[in-house]
Amino acid sequence: MALEVRSCPPGLVLALLGLLLCFPAPGAKAQANQPSVENREIAEAKARLLHELDQQIEERRRELAREEQSLAALQRAIQAATADLVEERKRLETLQGALEADMQRRQVLVDERLGQIAQVYGAMKPKEAALALEEMNDDLAVAILERLPGRSVGKLFDVMPKDRVRQLTLRLEEGRAKTGE
Repeated sequence: MALEVRSCPPGLVLALLGLLLCFPAPGAKAQANQPSVENREIAEAKARLLHELDQQIEERRRELAREEQSLAALQRAIQAATADLVEERKRLETLQGALEADMQRRQVLVDERLGQIAQVYGAMKPKEAALALEEMNDDLAVAILERLPGRSVGKLFDVMPKDRVRQLTLRLEEGRAKTGE
């Protein structure tokens, strides 16, 4: 009666091995000096079971070793990707800082230039300045008017068409509401 170990689940193989090791074959005491055919078959079955178990254990060790190698490789890849992301984030933060500094420098230049333009408009005769502001787009006109003293703006508004004054006044008020003035 030969058992096929490969078809048995590992738990059953261990249980059978335990039973074989714990209980001697029938009549084993009486024939201790004379190995019987049954005792040899049992011994051979035990040896096959042990050999199969050793093979299964060894195969499982190899599988675990492969899985460990795979996990280690995956961990190294994750660490490398994380390091790359950290470096990329630093690079982007540096670029963002440079961009913000550049934008601030440009804004200072724009503000200076608008201040100069406002001085020119403030020095012009109100009628001439009003004619120029009438043709200008609202954003630029408002930026110039914001930099002029209130008395100069009043003189310009006196000679401008009332629709344009209303339009620019609303835009000036929107700008104050946005900045909280």
